[in-house]
Amino acid sequence: MVYVNSAAEVLFGYSVDELLGKETRLLYADEGEYSEQGRKRYNAASKLATETYRVAYRRAGGERFLGLTTAAAMRAKTGSVVGFTGIIRPARSADNSLETLQKVHTITSDLILSDSHKIESLLRLGLRHFGLEVAILSRVVGNDYIVEHCVDCWNQLKPGERFEVSGTCCEYTLDARQTVSFCCVGKGRMRRHPCYQSMEIGSYIGSPVWVSGERYGTLNFSGHLPTEPFSRDDVILMGLLSDTVSYFLYRQIFEEEILALASTDELTGLPNRRATWERLSDLMEISNRSGFALTVLSIDVDYFKNINDQWGHAVGDMALGAFARIAVGLGRKTDFCGRVGGEEFLFVFPGATLEDGWEFGDQLRRELRVTPVDPVKGEPFTLSVSVGIARYECGESLESLLARVDAALYRAKQGGRDRICQ
Repeated sequence: MVYVNSAAEVLFGYSVDELLGKETRLLYADEGEYSEQGRKRYNAASKLATETYRVAYRRAGGERFLGLTTAAAMRAKTGSVVGFTGIIRPARSADNSLETLQKVHTITSDLILSDSHKIESLLRLGLRHFGLEVAILSRVVGNDYIVEHCVDCWNQLKPGERFEVSGTCCEYTLDARQTVSFCCVGKGRMRRHPCYQSMEIGSYIGSPVWVSGERYGTLNFSGHLPTEPFSRDDVILMGLLSDTVSYFLYRQIFEEEILALASTDELTGLPNRRATWERLSDLMEISNRSGFALTVLSIDVDYFKNINDQWGHAVGDMALGAFARIAVGLGRKTDFCGRVGGEEFLFVFPGATLEDGWEFGDQLRRELRVTPVDPVKGEPFTLSVSVGIARYECGESLESLLARVDAALYRAKQGGRDRICQ
């Protein structure tokens, strides 16, 4: 073997270095078949034209599979044979489909693999089953086709890449709302499609992916060369893979929503107390390693009890929501504000000095003075805040930092409120 591509690495489980320079007998499941093919076609005296045939191969781990092989002799200008080429793809038999189903079960029932790793494993399994080169799980938003997961034997695609849906074979899959396949894209109407003319897609099979009844995207496999016609078993397997991936996506989205609910204050939409402490701890670690400044403001809405007593708790909630919107709107994208108590908030400034913190506190107080809260029934009113400020000291504990900033807040309250203290 003098040349093998990356698809051969995926198919046989060997690295390029393990194959180059070796005899092709390494790939055959039976020594007798290797000798027979050498006698029949892989020799200089053979008169056989290019043809496709089936033969049993063996992967690096010892696993046998039936391969569909297209073989041809390479000839010099004089006509003499100087070598041979072989294009090998798994032949999709009924036994092969059953074996793939068993592997789907093995992947999905693995208690160690994460859902993302299971999705990637299913993509690789599909590539091996169909004998193709590119596997994609896409997210489709409008006419945007976004690659979320991919396995590309040519290393040309990466997650996050975007295309227009109308330029992909998945256009037909989404329109049909079911599995669609093309064993030879270059024939018929598809030969004028961008997926063939620009992307050089020769074969394709794909299914739509649905999550909670809503269209999510597609799961699809493709190759640069035509392949044997896809069977009914292939279509059934494609639907099973799509449904399995849909389940993993649903579980990921559900877990993310649960995590967000567990870490978010329902009233203001800000991080809650626990999430605020966790994020602050992470930023302290980063500050320890990098030496970047880290400034913290403890903010308390003044006379909040009076607001609840005079206008009721609904208006009090409205006031807290208004404060949160103003504070977040004034901060940078890198800053964050969390609600740590009834009317108590913590604002954290990564990479900011005490002077930066003071400037923000003053700006917040000014903005609150000119932004009234309208209780609907009753006169509008404005808010004021007391602010304690402290800069993180390298190596300091979370408890120490919070104690210092709370002490500064207490001094602001004792000093008459509506002020900043250090």
